[in-house]
Amino acid sequence: MLFREFEVEVREVIVQALESLGYPGIEPELLVSGKSDLGDLSCAVALKLAKDLKKPPVEIAETIVASINQSGTRDLVEEVSAHPSGYLNFRLRWDRFAFAAISEARSGTGTFGQGRRLLIEHTNVNPNKALHIGHARNLVLGDSLVRVMKKLGNAVQTVNYVDDSGAQVADVIVGLRFKGFSDEPPAGMKFDVYCGDVVYTQVNRMYETDPGLKEKQRLVLQEIEKGQGEVYEYAQKIVLRILADQLKTCWRLGARYDLLNWESHILATGIWDDIFERLKAKGIAVYEKEGKNAGCWVLRDKELEEDKVLVRSDGTVLYVAKDIPYAAWKIGLIPDPFKYKVYTVQSGGQVLWTSTREEGEVHPGFGNAEEAITVIDVRQSNLQKIVSRVLERLEGGQSERYVHRGYEVVSLSKRSADSLGMETGEKEFVHMKGRKGTYINADTILDSLRSKAYGETKKRNPEESGDWLANVAEKMAVAAFRFELLKQDPDKMIAFDIESSLELQGETGPYLLYSYARALRILEKAGVASHLTRESAGRLIHPKEVELVKALSMFDMAVIEAGEYLNPKEVARYAHRISALLNEFYEVVPVNSEPDEKVKGARLALLEAFAVTLKESLRLIGIETLEKV
Repeated sequence: MLFREFEVEVREVIVQALESLGYPGIEPELLVSGKSDLGDLSCAVALKLAKDLKKPPVEIAETIVASINQSGTRDLVEEVSAHPSGYLNFRLRWDRFAFAAISEARSGTGTFGQGRRLLIEHTNVNPNKALHIGHARNLVLGDSLVRVMKKLGNAVQTVNYVDDSGAQVADVIVGLRFKGFSDEPPAGMKFDVYCGDVVYTQVNRMYETDPGLKEKQRLVLQEIEKGQGEVYEYAQKIVLRILADQLKTCWRLGARYDLLNWESHILATGIWDDIFERLKAKGIAVYEKEGKNAGCWVLRDKELEEDKVLVRSDGTVLYVAKDIPYAAWKIGLIPDPFKYKVYTVQSGGQVLWTSTREEGEVHPGFGNAEEAITVIDVRQSNLQKIVSRVLERLEGGQSERYVHRGYEVVSLSKRSADSLGMETGEKEFVHMKGRKGTYINADTILDSLRSKAYGETKKRNPEESGDWLANVAEKMAVAAFRFELLKQDPDKMIAFDIESSLELQGETGPYLLYSYARALRILEKAGVASHLTRESAGRLIHPKEVELVKALSMFDMAVIEAGEYLNPKEVARYAHRISALLNEFYEVVPVNSEPDEKVKGARLALLEAFAVTLKESLRLIGIETLEKV
């Protein structure tokens, strides 16, 4: 987009001037000016040179300005001046810039491309329970990252890993097969909720009073890992039912996937056995003959704090060991061992594939990515470090292609926890603890948000039908939820609050939807079409107009930064920024009441540019716009 082009031009003229003055090799740093009287970009290179040249910064700045002015006409730079402080200030050629920026934003065009093959794995909820609010942060972060990386021109495989052979699945099977829990949930309860909230949590309480029950868990795990037999077949049926319900929640939140990859299929392919032999041959996996890990195969690495068990003495393969061959498959260190078939077609027509132990179908290529990004919370950072270290020792230089995108956990505010019937005592927020059943499912939060949004929307639109209100309320709920989970840095804990997330003012998803709908309403009331020329664009000189035009021209910069730092928060914050600027602009600048038809036409074009840019920004963070709220 255009502001980036302005930055490039400013940087080029500074470098050329410095070289002509005998100061080559200096990379100038640019600052977006906070005050209009200081221009649109500033540079402090003269202040840095002053230390070595022992001259006043303003004298050096004036010399640089003179050199720049001798270099001829520029495209986007109207004027360059030296500030008494020594800063170089650059001013935009406003009519040219405003016309091009608004036109480009209205058309939705812009250059973003990178063109890499990426694999992004996210969600990855163990198929023993429903998604809770913490899982939702993983999904929202991962899904938004997929959207951003595609916008940047990358080919992205989106993978959801199904851990169907772990202890948590075994706990559910123990409850259903050995403790008398019914295979059917109570009326009105989703199966994934029943298995997680009832069976899983109660079985974990039973372990505390019946230690012998752990032996049942061990036997179930062994049967599942064998990949055959009655217990395995039964477990697969249960897992499929749970997964089907989990995916309903994922789709409700707007996520779509390319592939479901199953942990049991990794074991069945034998790739762990191949990797295991390579680990042993290279001395990475070592057999312990004594001590606490006697009889186990452990990973020994001087960069790790302690030895990590890969295979227990009873032959059970631990989670991290299964992750190693899977990571190697992701970045193409091993041939693709999987067979695939179509699982379903998701809304929007996107095919969802699954790995399979049955006869496979002709399929797209999976794995073998240039870079694999795994979205997992920070509590798994050590395990991800172990996987990365093993990849590096197996084949040097590969750890850089395996990236862990960590994030902090989510808690509930005391107000929200109390409203949902959780016991909080004097705590300011409530942490999630799966085994103890102290968590709130994502659907519960969404249902609560939808209920509140329905009531508020009905107050504003009493004439609308129930179906219309329900549709708006659902989209408002998803917008509130996703934005609240994205607007904070991933490395910060979130204390989610239902009430504040739904407010129509401030940093909320509904505020963004309101801003979009407001722009459409203004355009609708105009009664005339927008019209933009270079001359009329140059007359958009109110400070709030200038701010909004420049902000719209920075959309690509927000997307690029989000991709560079694997942080879609940059797009979420950008969407809020331009929404706030739109509302500030409309409060002080007349649009439909503007008597000058040329200026009015240009302002309507600016509103169209805003609407297109905000809609695309929201799409990148998984929020669907509404024409009326």
